[in-house]
Amino acid sequence: MTVRAWACSAFAMKPREDRQKVMIKARMLDGASWHDICILNCSLHGLGIQSAKAPERGTYVEIRRGRQTIIARVAWSKGHRAGLRSQDPIFVSALVSGNENTPSPSGASLTERRAQPRAPATMHSNSRLAGRTMEFAFLAVLAVSIALAGANAIGEALARPLSAVNQALV
Repeated sequence: MTVRAWACSAFAMKPREDRQKVMIKARMLDGASWHDICILNCSLHGLGIQSAKAPERGTYVEIRRGRQTIIARVAWSKGHRAGLRSQDPIFVSALVSGNENTPSPSGASLTERRAQPRAPATMHSNSRLAGRTMEFAFLAVLAVSIALAGANAIGEALARPLSAVNQALV
């Protein structure tokens, strides 16, 4: 009997789930702010993470990688590392592979906003197109308002002589 098995049986503790060592970049929502993290190990219901500032013990966090979303409670926190416990099962293989086609445990369909390419030339082209569209709309509104003002002025200019002609005919 190994020391670990003896300790588990002596204190009637659940045996620890098998962990898979990994190094996966992900994002973590802690409170109201997002942080970059590195997942160091994962099991069916837990994660070991490292971040610039580890969340406090007992808080709930949201971990996202691609379409994977994991809601977990911080079981322990020390320095820059923390251990998270999830109630829902964690799809370890999908988390490791980063497979975008695997559904998240909650069933939500999420898209990673940072996955979209943002080349400077594309952003510049989109900005120019938006600027041209706004300029065209402004000029069209200006032209229509000038045309209406001109039509109103012409109508008033012709109204006086026509009313005099109308008065003379009656």
